[in-house]
Amino acid sequence: MLVGFRRDRLTWLVYVVGAWFAYLQAGPGLVVVHLRDELDLSYAVGGLHVAAFAAGSTVAGLASARLEGWLGRRKLLWSAAALLGAGVVGLTAGSIVEVTVGSVLVMGIGGGLVLGTVQAALADHHGEFRTVALAEENVAASISYLTLVGVLSLAAALQLGWRVALLASLVVPIMAWWCSRRVSIEAPPPSHAVGGRLPVVFWIAAAMLFCTTAAEWCVTAWGATFVQDAAGVSSATAVAVMAGYFGGVLVGRTLGSRLARQYGPARLLAIALGVTAAGFAVLWPSTTPAPALAGLSLLGIGLGNLFPMGVSLAVALAPGQSALASGRVVAMSSFAVVLAPLTVGALADETSLKMALGVVPVMVVLAAAGLTLVARTQARIATQLKGPVRPHVPSATSRCRLPVEHDAARVSPVAQVEQTKVDLRQAGAPGRESDRYENLQIRCQRTSADREETCFQMT
Repeated sequence: MLVGFRRDRLTWLVYVVGAWFAYLQAGPGLVVVHLRDELDLSYAVGGLHVAAFAAGSTVAGLASARLEGWLGRRKLLWSAAALLGAGVVGLTAGSIVEVTVGSVLVMGIGGGLVLGTVQAALADHHGEFRTVALAEENVAASISYLTLVGVLSLAAALQLGWRVALLASLVVPIMAWWCSRRVSIEAPPPSHAVGGRLPVVFWIAAAMLFCTTAAEWCVTAWGATFVQDAAGVSSATAVAVMAGYFGGVLVGRTLGSRLARQYGPARLLAIALGVTAAGFAVLWPSTTPAPALAGLSLLGIGLGNLFPMGVSLAVALAPGQSALASGRVVAMSSFAVVLAPLTVGALADETSLKMALGVVPVMVVLAAAGLTLVARTQARIATQLKGPVRPHVPSATSRCRLPVEHDAARVSPVAQVEQTKVDLRQAGAPGRESDRYENLQIRCQRTSADREETCFQMT
């Protein structure tokens, strides 16, 4: 178990802001059911709202690292929150599709900047415990998803309308800003690698994250509509059934945040992909609310862990570049959210929504292939870095640290030096270079703390 993880005021602040973002991020996918009824939209046009949010987030992800350098992390966070809030006001006030889609685009830009800043802040602040921090932040996001479903259902029961559910959330960033005026949210000094290239293995992980995000948002954007069509229920009932999905996300992320203290994100990703496949197998053939609820719940458990674990894995593959890596992750995942709902909507108009959701298992298979490739790439890089054990020749006044091999065939430092003398003679080195080690005496001190041998040259 990780005993050094501690939640301070900055951690809680970031959790709250991230949860507020998640509340609004899920909004377009849930209110599109109401917008289709109000504005008489097709599947494809309805999907434009989710895609617009994602398009804005894609732009934000590409620009977040540069904007953070210009504005600083604190100003960027609160400016992005203000932009996200302005988009919410526009969405609720819009009565034509051009205004609603445009407002969601503004929400996406602000939300993408908020998300990128939140992820970078947690990764920098918690270092090696970033997996736990990101998993817990996504647990808070899952609670927000459930809260949104509950607030929408309550608003419908009270005949207040879905707009009240979105506008009421604007009090959260105002209170968070007021309570955090003395909390430091600035980024650490940038390393030399911030403006450099991200490693190839990072882009493999980012492509995997693209696939998992596409699968997640196919269900998030069209799950309620699928239940409405397949089970023949009202839009309000379909939204209520989605509580099973968001409840599964909450359970999955809560469990994942605990398991992240003991297991790496790669292993948890593999398990989550398996659970996702099982959940889709239950949901796809359902024709009544009960099996649809069961399938959505299982899907939520699996899909809920794909994004936090994928982000943790990807950012860890780019040490010293958390802001840049987080921005690129937001851009890649947001691009997936752009394509997935639009693709499913277009396919549904041509065939049916059930057939269009066949995109989900395809994305799951591609994500599993990407995870396998990441694991193999990491193993190959580790092997190349380790390389063969070469004898190290100490200088006349220095000491060297020689790694201990954990097997019976470990070569002693004395034997390494003797072999070096032979190699120097065979290479035709001058006499003084080979004779330099003739009177060499080695004293080795075993250090139990780091299981290395510290070798001192004695002349």
